[in-house]
Amino acid sequence: MKKNVIKRGRTMLAAALAVLSLCACDGHKQERPAAPEVTGEFDFSVLKVGQADAIILKTENHSVIIDCGETDDGDEVVDYLADNGIERVDYLFITHFDKDHVGGVPEVLGSGVEVDRIITPKYEGTCDEYEHYAEYVEENGFEPEAITKDFSFTLDDVLFEVFAPQRSSYAEDDNDFSIAIDVTHGENTFLFTGDAESMRLSEIMEQTGYTKHDFLKVPHHGKYNHNSKKFFETVDPTYAVITCSDKNPAEEQTLDALKVVGSEVYLTSNGDISVKSDGKEITVTQ
Repeated sequence: MKKNVIKRGRTMLAAALAVLSLCACDGHKQERPAAPEVTGEFDFSVLKVGQADAIILKTENHSVIIDCGETDDGDEVVDYLADNGIERVDYLFITHFDKDHVGGVPEVLGSGVEVDRIITPKYEGTCDEYEHYAEYVEENGFEPEAITKDFSFTLDDVLFEVFAPQRSSYAEDDNDFSIAIDVTHGENTFLFTGDAESMRLSEIMEQTGYTKHDFLKVPHHGKYNHNSKKFFETVDPTYAVITCSDKNPAEEQTLDALKVVGSEVYLTSNGDISVKSDGKEITVTQ
């Protein structure tokens, strides 16, 4: 078992950065919200589901899912929820409509777990898995919310900031429609980026105020693009997780760029990854 613990101090400068303005979708600036006082633990798991994303986050009394992998991965998510006694999900985020993010959603929605809100980007997917998802939610009375503006919410002592794609079309199609989710628990910060490509990475850096994060879910399974180096330098993560497989590994350029900024890199091809925060320290276990 691989385990690392780090204590993250925060200076007055970092506190000031936490309230820097961000660029909302309507072009106006808005103040980033302050994180609540820490009262307990926050943890999440990044599941080993091949070159796909399936992430389950838990606060003291609430839970959030970011993507559900491919069609066959839905069972993995359902089993995880059952094993951890999760019967209600506050938010299910589908970062974008590629098959390795949306495919397992119908299985999760049909499992009997109560899902309060489904959040998606505003566009239509093209893969068969998207079509199946769209038919399933319509036939079963679910009402996904397709967002075009940023918003935030708190669950217990955890702040979630949700950053919507800023354009109605992208050169990279589905990938650059990825919703980004910025999570703050006390002094610890976490960034989840879907499959964002170079254009979307520029937006995310602006939306987050070009701030450093302790943890990064590396975009697009570790594929490298011309904006990756700048993005990694900006986020400067202590921990970085890449959702990949032995068949489809992370690109060496990505691994090298993360090494340069000093990140401890974890690959889901080596197993599930568990992350715990007490508001000051982060523990990563694989």
